[in-house]
Amino acid sequence: MTRPPCVMQKLWLYLYFPSLQLDTLLQQSSDTDIHKQAYIIFDEAKNQTCQLNKAAYQAGIRLGMGLGTASMLKADLQVIPYQENITKNRLNSIAQNLYLATSDICFFSHNGLLLRVHNMLNLYGDLVTYWQHIKHILLTQNVHFHYATGHSPLAAKLLAVKAWDRITDSKIHIEQAMSKCTLQHTELSAKSIQKLNRIGIHDVEGLIKLPLADIAKRFEIDIVTYIGRLTAELSHPVNFFHPKPYFDQIIELLFDVQSIQILQKPLLQLLAKLELFLKERDLLTQSLKVYLSQREHNPIKLEVNSQQGEYLAKHWEELLFLKLENISLESPIFAIQLLAPTTYVRRPDKQDLFAGKQGSLSPLQLRSILQAKLGKEAILTPQLADDYRPERTTLLNQTNTKAAADFPLFALRPSFLLTPPQLLQEKVHLASGPERIETGWWDSEFIIRDYFIAYNALGQWYWVFKTPHNKWYLHGVFS
Repeated sequence: MTRPPCVMQKLWLYLYFPSLQLDTLLQQSSDTDIHKQAYIIFDEAKNQTCQLNKAAYQAGIRLGMGLGTASMLKADLQVIPYQENITKNRLNSIAQNLYLATSDICFFSHNGLLLRVHNMLNLYGDLVTYWQHIKHILLTQNVHFHYATGHSPLAAKLLAVKAWDRITDSKIHIEQAMSKCTLQHTELSAKSIQKLNRIGIHDVEGLIKLPLADIAKRFEIDIVTYIGRLTAELSHPVNFFHPKPYFDQIIELLFDVQSIQILQKPLLQLLAKLELFLKERDLLTQSLKVYLSQREHNPIKLEVNSQQGEYLAKHWEELLFLKLENISLESPIFAIQLLAPTTYVRRPDKQDLFAGKQGSLSPLQLRSILQAKLGKEAILTPQLADDYRPERTTLLNQTNTKAAADFPLFALRPSFLLTPPQLLQEKVHLASGPERIETGWWDSEFIIRDYFIAYNALGQWYWVFKTPHNKWYLHGVFS
């Protein structure tokens, strides 16, 4: 007799973030006194308080309360209009970070994330280990959250919104916790709750005891669908999140900023998030774009480049702040966006055992700093040109590319050239040569020269040449 295959029991984890916008705004300030003030996020469309901090709660303010009542309870109440895009961007940022620990994430509501757990347990071994990884990431986000597991997405959400804050795969414990929830914690409409109250149903325990067939005869299909999905009798379609392959985050400021110096703190927060994003993925980037949103003016666009790919916030901080020194604000700034459009995989640095002590900056890092300070056009790089005439062998270029052409380089060239060459005025001894350079026939500066390496009585080494007219010239001095 063959044993039937074991079917994996489905388990979901819901993460509920009750005050994402408020958490995002308040974390910008390091002032401890600001957290003692009462803050609320007020939804003008619904005319109700939708988020509040601990100080506001202690003053008696509750969710759903009108602005007039809340103001009467706290005279110095700080009111911030609700902005859906702040919550959306913050939730997306949290999902991006969680994706490194768990694969299946769904934006289940405007302030909650649904995680499919059962398919991750083979990787982590058990539920406790899985939750430790998830919790560690959440604690680094500096946001308030509640959580719960359930055997259906709606069950996990119901318990998380009720702030159950338990992680378990025990169906008995989950059902017991669900039975204690009132209908107000569910997603049923007020009209449906009122109808259920009329027949004596006030909590989830009484709701799930009713047969679906009987409910379908007496109530709307929405109630039947909700109960079926809550108890996992009906499947719940879920669309999973796919993260962006690049870094893109926005910070909405707590108040309008008119000083570049004050912008440094929120910029440092964005750079810290960028560093974490790149480090966890073992990536580097060579370009950052910063958009400073101004009131009644077009955004200020800044682009910072690093010739050597970077991920550390301290390196980007230096380059970015050098850029900021050269701008002036026409109006207050209310939001900052940081974008790293292109990334590539980091390769470990190779250290030469015999290189000796070197400076802390690489040539590419120094070039990036100078470009940020002086502008891209002010930095020139000497490069080889496709010309054998010594005075035209090198040129200055703004780009940091390779040599213009591949042609053989001759040894023993002097470090210093005289421009123009000078008549040789002293007696020298020839050490090597001649080396004939006959070129430039395509333009008006055709030359025929026989070059020699020579030295004088003082031991100085020269690069000299003789013309077809037997005239000797000093062209370079060896260092």
